[in-house]
Amino acid sequence: MTILIKKCTLADLSALQQISRVTFADTFGAYNTKTDLAQYLDRSYSEAQLKQELTNPNSAFYFILVAGVPAGYLKINVSSAQTEQMGDEALEVQRIYILPEFKRQGLGQKLIAQAITVAKKLSKQAIWLGVWENNPDALAFYDRMGFKQIGDHVFNLGDSPQRDLILKKELDKADVSQ
Repeated sequence: MTILIKKCTLADLSALQQISRVTFADTFGAYNTKTDLAQYLDRSYSEAQLKQELTNPNSAFYFILVAGVPAGYLKINVSSAQTEQMGDEALEVQRIYILPEFKRQGLGQKLIAQAITVAKKLSKQAIWLGVWENNPDALAFYDRMGFKQIGDHVFNLGDSPQRDLILKKELDKADVSQ
């Protein structure tokens, strides 16, 4: 099985939108109303919104391809693109989304390694992310990857407030080889 990581461009917008909507609905759909979910998907994963994010110089998207097929993606932010201001020494992992049929194949670990590689190239000292408190699989994964909780914030999904845990991983030279 050939696995590649490729930086996304505007040419990838349609595939990015499709993966975003499917993976988000897979994670949050069963726990929220159809109205709240539809409202969120329409706002956050519209073509216009994703185009704006793709062209932001402080953000980057990376597809993970399995045998040439997009299986998921990583979105990272630095500087003013971060959803919480963590300073210039940090890189945010805003999204790691893996399509359901590709989960549990080590792809998330490869995307974290990509985020660490980019962070090191940018001389960042930490990576951080927010993860929904009711996503035990993701919480266990990030714990295995060395993230520690440093706070929380409210994430609004439509009219439903949800709690995200803020997790951070300090970087050292060993992290690049993960």
